[in-house]
Amino acid sequence: MRILIITGKLAGEKVKKAVERFEFVDVHIADISVAAFLTPNLIIKEIKTLEDKIGKKLKEIYDFVLVTGLIRHDLKKVEEETGVRCFKSTREASDIPILIENLDKITLSTKEYADLQLLEIIKKRCEEEIQKAEDLPLGEGDIKIGNLKVGDSFPMRVLGEIVHAPWLKEKELEEKINYYLESGADMIDLGMVSNEDNTDKIKDMLKIARDLTDNPISVDTLNTKELIEAINLGADMILSVDAGNLEDLIPYLKDAETAVVVLPTNYKINYIPETIEDKVKSLEKNIKRLIDAGIGKIVADPILEPVNNEGCNFVESVIACRSFKMRNKIPMFFGVGNVTELFDADSNGVNALLTAIGSEIGANILFTPEASAKCKFSIKELKIASKMMFLSKKRNSLPKDVGFNLINYKDKRFEEEITFKNYSIEVIRAKENERQILDEGSFKIEIDRKNKEIVAIYFNKRRDPILMIRGKTPKEIYETAIRLNLIKKLDHASYLGRELAKAEIALRIGKKYNQDFDLFYNEFWWEE
Repeated sequence: MRILIITGKLAGEKVKKAVERFEFVDVHIADISVAAFLTPNLIIKEIKTLEDKIGKKLKEIYDFVLVTGLIRHDLKKVEEETGVRCFKSTREASDIPILIENLDKITLSTKEYADLQLLEIIKKRCEEEIQKAEDLPLGEGDIKIGNLKVGDSFPMRVLGEIVHAPWLKEKELEEKINYYLESGADMIDLGMVSNEDNTDKIKDMLKIARDLTDNPISVDTLNTKELIEAINLGADMILSVDAGNLEDLIPYLKDAETAVVVLPTNYKINYIPETIEDKVKSLEKNIKRLIDAGIGKIVADPILEPVNNEGCNFVESVIACRSFKMRNKIPMFFGVGNVTELFDADSNGVNALLTAIGSEIGANILFTPEASAKCKFSIKELKIASKMMFLSKKRNSLPKDVGFNLINYKDKRFEEEITFKNYSIEVIRAKENERQILDEGSFKIEIDRKNKEIVAIYFNKRRDPILMIRGKTPKEIYETAIRLNLIKKLDHASYLGRELAKAEIALRIGKKYNQDFDLFYNEFWWEE
């Protein structure tokens, strides 16, 4: 097999370097600065020029041609006129080697870039690697919670807490559970309400959850009566058991399959250990009492503390977790939400780092609610981070290029082709018009998070609402508005496009959207 890659002058050397180890790959640098400017006609011209130069048809030498760059045209015309099969490569030159290595699994296209297929192939391989681990038998210290294996032999499990579950209506609880499952939660936690007794609601909540999923269901409360009810109803796990309630719970746990999350505390007398040594010793004492009583499904929670917490701080609590795990072969609970919910930072990076810390110290269950807007998507982020760290640990590699990532708002690389520096042309400084002339109608843009849609409400000149356009993408909405002749002025069309794009970004990343206001008005890199 022989392959010819056609690219532009700016990316030429980079492409050559990327494929230099492949002896069957040649690179032709077209007479154009930027590969994205290549069109089917220009590619045809390059092929014919090259054929004249070598005195031979390219189809006799190469199996096909790959074209780099962000080309918008369909390349089918190239083969029709030259006989050479011509396909789009990857968007980034640095990804071309991965494409070449996986050609037997890729369906090259004249219309679509190969990136998405490559991503799916890599992810599939990773998922298969993770699935092999899921099929392993329980190792030393591992336990089974419901039908889920938990322990050091398996990926860290994500437990999503539904805060104040008894306050939710049946439909609301169903929606929350389904959202958590779609986000990747391995286990669902029904969070009860402090200082309330909702024992009578546990049966219905467990039924709703079990009708929706086979994943383990836990009940989270310090109310002994609620914990006993959860055990009697066969909850897969209870949170939490400590020195203050364990004697009351032991008789019910002895014949149950319910796993218990054990704390180092005694909330009955308001005892909360603050030093590392006290945390570990108190936790071990509580666990020993349960083991001596014949209870084997135990998960230890040394309690991960918030950053800058009074008493035992975050770093000390991590050390306590590590110390406990080094001394005990017991699955460990890691309360990630204790940190993210009390840290004003975007959750994805925080969750990634906390998962990495959890992986290094031997955590087995990553626990989080999604109680605040800034922590939206935390379950999904932890699930991805768990896969990243499992593969990284298994391969003994850094958590980089493992097949999954949490780079949601930036990119691993900046633009490869910068063109504006190459033009010696007049530069005009942009400025807004001093006077705005209104169109015949106007739009109010909103987002519907539940249905993941953008909503554009059209008003006439009298500000009467006339109709509503709903869609998943800005393109759907503005093309509908144009088709309905709702936009007469170019500046209004530009404005609508800008606002719809902002709304789409806000919807995708969980950002608040306010029409006419910047999405990132407080971002530090815009400050003078």
